[in-house]
Amino acid sequence: MHKKSLVLHLLAGVHLGYTVYYEYFYVQMPYLATYFGVLPSVGGKFKYLTFLNGVLQCIYYLIAILHDLLRLRRLRQLRDYLLASLVLPLALTVSLTFWTLCAIDGESIFPSFIEQIYPEWLNWTMHCGVSIYPLLDLYTSAHQYPKRRHGLLGLTTALLLYLIWMYYVVNSTGKWIYPFLGALLPVTRICFFAVVIVSAFGYYLAGERINCALWMSSRESGP
Repeated sequence: MHKKSLVLHLLAGVHLGYTVYYEYFYVQMPYLATYFGVLPSVGGKFKYLTFLNGVLQCIYYLIAILHDLLRLRRLRQLRDYLLASLVLPLALTVSLTFWTLCAIDGESIFPSFIEQIYPEWLNWTMHCGVSIYPLLDLYTSAHQYPKRRHGLLGLTTALLLYLIWMYYVVNSTGKWIYPFLGALLPVTRICFFAVVIVSAFGYYLAGERINCALWMSSRESGP
């Protein structure tokens, strides 16, 4: 399993690393959208949860590769905490939220003209591949999940920080990072955020159960 784990981490690291690099330097959709007044000018690529998630995964796979090579306990603890509390639940949040919204109203979420700027392979990697790799990682590597309250605290903190960042952008520019949010009533928008956050907690618990089922860890992750 160690060799499989190293191969997976190398593959994911190189693939996602190139994907993030390509999107940052070659996809100019945020610039064009800002120029035409569609999207806010603050934050650049770093205002999008999809891009931030890609950066997070690059950092995670770098740590995972270092652990595969060095086998240090501290690296394993950091690797396991990141996967449990951030990498897997945020990846599933990005993927499932995006594809669910696309199924409801694809043109509002991912207009056809964007396909001319945002390559299909990039879309699939950032909204699908980011979830496949962590799920495979659960299978190829034994992970020690943190105590549930610690893991959920990390996830909650990340989600709240992103909400604060999102509201800072809209208060600074008058434009929502994701334009469809501006079309929602305030109550509906709050309900949407609540559903996304609760779903993220569900993804955390699902990852915890999958890891336990695969590896039958002797340590139970409890509150």
